[in-house]
Amino acid sequence: MNFDLSEEQTLYRDTVRNFLSARYSVQDRVRYLEQEHGYDQVSWAQLADLGVLGLPFSSELGGLGGTPTDVAIVQEEIGYHLAVEPFADHIAIPATAFDFFKDRNFAKSLTQSIVSGDKTIALAIAEARDNSGLHNSPCRAKTSADGVVLTGSKPFVAYPSADLLLVSAAVGDATDQPTDILLLVPTDTPGVAINRYQLIDGTPAATIEFANVELPDTTIVVGTDRADRAIECMVRIGAHAAVAECLGILRRMFELTTGYMNNRVQFGKPLSAKQVVRHRLAEMQMHYELAHSVVAGLGLYQAETAQGIRQLSAAKVTTAQAFEFIGKQAIQLHGGIGLTDEYELSHYYKRALVLQDSYGSKREHSLKLARLEAA
Repeated sequence: MNFDLSEEQTLYRDTVRNFLSARYSVQDRVRYLEQEHGYDQVSWAQLADLGVLGLPFSSELGGLGGTPTDVAIVQEEIGYHLAVEPFADHIAIPATAFDFFKDRNFAKSLTQSIVSGDKTIALAIAEARDNSGLHNSPCRAKTSADGVVLTGSKPFVAYPSADLLLVSAAVGDATDQPTDILLLVPTDTPGVAINRYQLIDGTPAATIEFANVELPDTTIVVGTDRADRAIECMVRIGAHAAVAECLGILRRMFELTTGYMNNRVQFGKPLSAKQVVRHRLAEMQMHYELAHSVVAGLGLYQAETAQGIRQLSAAKVTTAQAFEFIGKQAIQLHGGIGLTDEYELSHYYKRALVLQDSYGSKREHSLKLARLEAA
């Protein structure tokens, strides 16, 4: 099966690869994470100038009309270079929702502000879960002739330092059958509290509280008739971006381990000369190649088809299994240095840990695959 990139896709990849290669080291990453937004705004503006931020938006809205596979190519390079630019969270996933906006002129105008780097949007679509893993839908929106009142909270909002929040909320009271809408809420709106924290990989996140936030009805960008479908599409793009980023991380972890084994000399011979080490490296490569094939296979199916949904869950499970093996072997073969903050391997490992639970864990997607097979 041919997974070769097209000429355009090769251009996207090389543009992002060259850009990130010139700007990233472990020290650079740490420095960027310490900035207010959790990434370097100068680099973000330069990505906008290169046209990268316009890739996921439809041509109707003034974007480049890139496919999920195009987005995955960029996201894989972000993973490989351990970049902190929130391309998926601020660009690729919100761009999917823009196709559902009821006001097309507003969608077009806002797209131009985003692809130019003038405005940013953070995603607030995750829901808290109970012990069974089910969503509790604690964020509620009450609509009236006067507008909308938003109450509740949203956990795990990545890169919360943004101009706008794209919020999913259930309409009505807790006793009502939940029907979601999507709203665009300015982060400086009275009653919006952003409780910030850092994830294990150092990237910023927040739990956002809405204390009877009063908003005009124009805040609703996707109504009850299309919001559920828009959220499903955003979650799928998020999962696709997560496996692509993880794939880039796995590729780099394997390279680091192979290089270390070739350069580390013991009793006059490199460690890679030992048969047991060669076997481990071979198994690491096998897991990577399998994950690469499954992720590349996502481009063969329409995302909303049964086969496309099955393939995405398979990619989530396969990359998680590959990380479990490659990550542990990489740490073990490096020894103590692999766990230090001064060495880049530990940063890759921590970032991959975060990605394992992004847009569905290995367990959740395994159960989903089982249900699909049983249907």
